[in-house]
Formats: sequence, C-alpha cells, structure tokens
Amino acid sequence: MSKRWLWLTIVAVAVAFAAGWAVAQEDWAFPYLPAEYSEAYTPTLVEWREVDFNAFWNCEGPLTDHLRIISCRLLAMPWGLWVYVDTKTRPEWDMYEGDGNFSCPDEEVRATYVEAAEGLTESVRIDFEEIADEDVGIRFSIHGHKVGVWQAGEMTLADEE
Repeated sequence: MSKRWLWLTIVAVAVAFAAGWAVAQEDWAFPYLPAEYSEAYTPTLVEWREVDFNAFWNCEGPLTDHLRIISCRLLAMPWGLWVYVDTKTRPEWDMYEGDGNFSCPDEEVRATYVEAAEGLTESVRIDFEEIADEDVGIRFSIHGHKVGVWQAGEMTLADEE
C-alpha cells in the first residue's frame, strides 16, 4: 500500500469519527427545550455535595425515636445552607393531631425537633464539614404543615413566629 493510500485512509477514518461524534452530539440534545439546556456544564463542589445530600436523605426513613422523614431537601444559598424537612410521627409517639397540631406541650414538640435538627446538622457536616452552626437553617414541617425553624441552635415553633 502506498503512503498516499495510507494518508487517505487516515483522513477518511478521522472524517468518519468526526461525523459520528457530531451525530452523537445531536443525540444528547433536547429538541423540545431551548438550546442552552444541551450545553456542557461543570457543577461546583457545593452543587455536587448538595446533590449528594439530597440523594441520600430525600426518601422516607427514620430521623429520631419520635420522627420519620418523609422528604428532605438541602439548598445552598448565598447566605447559608437551608434544609427543608417534611416529617411524620412514629407509632410510638403518635402525638400529631393533624393540621400542624400536636397533643403534647410545645416544649415536648420543641425538644423532639431540636433532637432531629441536631442529628441532621451532623449529617450536613459530612458533606460540608467547614460550615458554622449559624449558617445552617432547617425548616420542619409535618405532612406539609409548618412546625418550625431551627437556626443557630435555636428552635422556633410556627405558632411563636
């Protein structure tokens, strides 16, 4: 085989590879969305950790002896990390009456949710070990009804706001 045929073969393979790559790129596009949805994007470290936390915690599971998580979502904001947690009571502590009301004193509700907040804060520290307490906020709800907010080590119940 002559050098000319060798070079033509190399060029033909390169052109075929480039054409195949271009077609593959079109397969990645989302024709039903604007073109910018198909652009390459490299997430920041905080975005990766946010996704990791949400993937792990956003499912029903145990939270404390009294509470279970229904859903959990962490959002990294410019002013700090906010965690939104929807809960339900465990059968052993069936104090929930519906519409955000409990059949026990506010102090027992507060203590229950402080325990949950402290546990969740430790989980936040797995992905964000450098975070300060005052830069973490947790908004608790029960079956979609607001219970309260924990921030900087303090729990404020919804009826106290």
